[in-house]
Amino acid sequence: MAQKDLPKNYERIECSLVLIDLSGFTQLLYSAAVKEEVMRTVVMAMTRLFEESVRAAEGASDIQIINTTGDGFIAIAKGKTPSRTALRYALEIKSHFQQYVRSLIHSVPFRQRVDLRIALHHGEVYEIHIDGLGDKGYPLYIGDDINLIARVINSQVARRTGIALTRAFYRRLMMSTKEPPPADEVILDRNRYPEPVEIYKLPTEIPEPKKAKKP
Repeated sequence: MAQKDLPKNYERIECSLVLIDLSGFTQLLYSAAVKEEVMRTVVMAMTRLFEESVRAAEGASDIQIINTTGDGFIAIAKGKTPSRTALRYALEIKSHFQQYVRSLIHSVPFRQRVDLRIALHHGEVYEIHIDGLGDKGYPLYIGDDINLIARVINSQVARRTGIALTRAFYRRLMMSTKEPPPADEVILDRNRYPEPVEIYKLPTEIPEPKKAKKP
């Protein structure tokens, strides 16, 4: 996005992005619509996940939910260690899903499978405020990295393992200045991205950040 095309009331934010998606939920919602009591159970499951997600975000000053996606949402992590903040938040949501939501969804009389998928990427978004809505204007979030993470959530890595990382996120998480190992998956889409989108599984071992030396 060219700088001259941007309005004055915007902010460019470097951040780690978290995309949470309930794969199969839309189909389950369609099937459940024929029975009111089943529909209540399905909506209760989704509500519980969103409530726990919002509480977790409110409890972390560096996490903010910026968009919903119908059967999921996008959050951004800022601060000194955004990738680690984003990962902690993602794992917390995964824990909520396994503890509260999965059992509710599996209790409905349909065979539709519902899985939690998480995509993590480090990049930037633009926060644009629409004048006249709220004290500071109504915030909208746009940017190519939001589109990119939407592609990552549908990767085979996300489908198989539940969590998929982009190369940019992987490098920040592993605190590596060297070239990362070969990607677990590569998405090629020359029409939208000039470079291949490299995707990684969540590493089994993540190095601890170095503590600052005392003066």
